[in-house]
Amino acid sequence: MATLTMSEELAGLGSPDQPADLKSRLLAYERDLITAALAETRGNQRRAARQLGILPTTLHEKMKRLGLRASVFLPGGDAASAVRGPEPSF
Repeated sequence: MATLTMSEELAGLGSPDQPADLKSRLLAYERDLITAALAETRGNQRRAARQLGILPTTLHEKMKRLGLRASVFLPGGDAASAVRGPEPSF
């Protein structure tokens, strides 16, 4: 992951591929970190949580909130479909 200077970060605000508001950017960054940890651990949520420095239950809740599935990172899984739409609420 590349590190940007403050001016590069500010120049990127408002571009179509990067959300401009803090909450959206934080969620996107969190999703990227969790996705990378799951990819590196091949879907092992316990190891991914340890790598991220959080409890497995916290990781599970974050994955649920972000619509991430660990099963796609298992050998033979489809990592392209790691992010799914939000779960329907009944």
